[in-house]
Amino acid sequence: MESSSRAALLQHANGTTISGRAQLIAAGRDVVLHGPLPAAGTSNLLRPVSNATHTRAGHVARCDPGTRLEVIAKIRQRLDGHDNDNRAVVCWLNGPAGYGKSTLAQTIAECYAAEGRLLGSFFFLRGAGERSRISRLIPTLAHQISLTVPGAKLLIESAIEDEPALLESTLSLAHRLQRLIIEPIWLNTSQLSSSSRSVSRSLNKKIVVIDGLDECDDKAQMAHFIDILLSASSGETHLPFQILLTSRVEEHIRKKFDSSKARFLHRLELQNFDARWDIQRHFRREFDCIYDQNWRIMQRIPKPWPSARDLVALLNKAGSSFAFATTLIQCVGGDRMPHQALQKLLASGVNGLDSLYEQVLSSASWTEHFCQILGTIMILEDNKSVSFLSSLLSLQHEEVICELLQTQSVIKIPGDDNEPVMLYHTSLRDFLTIKSRSKQYFIDPPLQHLHLAIHCLKHLAECPSKDFFEGDVAHYACFNWPHHILLGFQRQQLYVDETMMSSLETLIEKLLTFQGNTWYNTILRFISSQLLQFSNGHHMLNMYKTLQGSIVTQNLIKIFQQVIDFCKVRVYNQDIFTNLL
Repeated sequence: MESSSRAALLQHANGTTISGRAQLIAAGRDVVLHGPLPAAGTSNLLRPVSNATHTRAGHVARCDPGTRLEVIAKIRQRLDGHDNDNRAVVCWLNGPAGYGKSTLAQTIAECYAAEGRLLGSFFFLRGAGERSRISRLIPTLAHQISLTVPGAKLLIESAIEDEPALLESTLSLAHRLQRLIIEPIWLNTSQLSSSSRSVSRSLNKKIVVIDGLDECDDKAQMAHFIDILLSASSGETHLPFQILLTSRVEEHIRKKFDSSKARFLHRLELQNFDARWDIQRHFRREFDCIYDQNWRIMQRIPKPWPSARDLVALLNKAGSSFAFATTLIQCVGGDRMPHQALQKLLASGVNGLDSLYEQVLSSASWTEHFCQILGTIMILEDNKSVSFLSSLLSLQHEEVICELLQTQSVIKIPGDDNEPVMLYHTSLRDFLTIKSRSKQYFIDPPLQHLHLAIHCLKHLAECPSKDFFEGDVAHYACFNWPHHILLGFQRQQLYVDETMMSSLETLIEKLLTFQGNTWYNTILRFISSQLLQFSNGHHMLNMYKTLQGSIVTQNLIKIFQQVIDFCKVRVYNQDIFTNLL
């Protein structure tokens, strides 16, 4: 029977169950799942995070030609080692925010890729969805290795076929690293050459780049991953490549790199490199571009612009911070009168990145809509577009754009409304969400999470009643409203006014009453198709425990018990959803 005929037979069925290789059946208002998932290629199995590699699209910072030469040479010296040195090496490049770690990592990755020596790369980014989660690191690297190492693809697919749990986070990081990355490389090597020693020497010259360890949300897991790498490099297991890691010196990272396991660790601290000449060159290049782009306005301004005196003042303000230099250039270049904007900044006493952020934000309107948009961007699970923001926040496209234009020197606003809005540097999020730094511009993350949960629930309430929620915004709202509530109530002393609490209670009850099946069916479909690994019941239980320890109404706690019960009775396939509740 043709598939279309089978579908026709089920068109008006209710409570239908299909076994075999069926993946998902939407029959009437019920969804039933049975049988194994269909086979998929390496890419579909591993689900690599394509925008986390050195080949990602969009705004990618790399070193200006002729700059950072000393640092690049030192990194390459550490990674390349000596011809007779077969030991795997971990190189840790560290430095404060804004010192150019990611830019250097990108440049190094591109250099080795051009030489055919890069196995893979991963660039963590806080607040960027899967780019901020360690669970996607090994699959993404494994996918790149399947493309860069001849023969590795079949070995990786074979490993997954033998042990499907490798695709899940239920297995240890060490085991997944061994099976999906280390073993495919070594097994492939042994098949290609009988001279393991010469091949070993060759492989140790292959490179992996992992940037922004501090940008990973899973701090405990990241610390464990560092432990695994250091153990491998010291010989407890065998790491068949050299690896460059970059991060700020955060405590959970520093402790691991200070351990006795770090025998073959090379440390490079950006504070020890004088970046003044590089920043001066960067200033000159960018200000020349600004001058040329605004020549009709600036034709009476003498060159060189800025003057030598002003350039020295700018360099003193920037120190070694490329983020400061880049943000200042954006401020000046985005003004209608760049030369006047520069003089204003020089006279303002701005010194350091925080004071520059204050200067930019002081000129914003701080209307209700501006606060909504900025707060949402700071806490969203991923970078979203103008279209997405306008739909989620129930605003017009032009309203979102007009409000964001006030901060275009620190937030990248794409020309296409469907492209993601991004921070030029993640230090802006740090600044805005730490009250001691941002002061009157502080964005309170827990409160913003609750506001966003309300927007998610309101959006779902406005969606038409169907078997599934449709569209990117509805999907985000469907999967993340529990997440935002959980993060909203994690702070014990959080004050939530009665209006907000009442809104949450009403909207959740409305969702369960009128669109509960639609909500749950949508979650079920995405889990079953492996497009999303989401344990909704687990989120609910965590949220229930959090709410019990928070200052919230008993009615809200009671509602979440109803949500948990609602989820429980709709789990049809215990084999696939054992971790759901």
